[in-house]
Amino acid sequence: MRSEQLSRIAPTWGAICFLVASLLFGTLGEFSRCAAKPRGPISVGMVALLASPQKYDGKIIRTWGFLNLRPDDNAIFAHEEDCQIPLYKNSFGLDFTEAQERQFKSLNQTYVIIEGTMHSKGADGPALDSGTLVHITMVHGWKPFVPFDPDKK
Repeated sequence: MRSEQLSRIAPTWGAICFLVASLLFGTLGEFSRCAAKPRGPISVGMVALLASPQKYDGKIIRTWGFLNLRPDDNAIFAHEEDCQIPLYKNSFGLDFTEAQERQFKSLNQTYVIIEGTMHSKGADGPALDSGTLVHITMVHGWKPFVPFDPDKK
C-alpha cells in the first residue's frame, strides 16, 4: 500500500516542482526585461542624432548643440557655424512654450544641453530641419557659455 500511495504523490510533487521552477524563471525573465529599459533620457550627440533621427523618434533624448532662438523659428544646431550659414539640415526645431522662450532667452546663441522628446522627419526628408524636439524638460548652458552679468563692466 505504501508504494501505491507514493505513486500517487510523486506526480503531484513533480507538478509542484515544475510549477515553482516555471514561476521562478518566468519572474527572472520579466525582471531582466524590466532592468534593460533605460531610466531617463538617452544621451546622444548631435552628429549621431542627425545621422539617424528616425532611430530616436518618440524617445526622450539629451543632446548638446548651439541654441538659436528667433521669433519665427527656434532651433538647436550641431555647431555655431551651421547656424550662421545656415545649414538647416544640421538642426532640429524646438517646440518651446512662450514661458520657456522667455526663460531660456539668456541662453540664446550659446551652446546648451537640452532634453526633450524627439520627433523625426528623417535625415533625407524634404523638410529643412531634421526633426523637432517637443516636450522639452531641460535646457542648461554648456561650455563655452558664460552668463552675461549687466552689473559687471
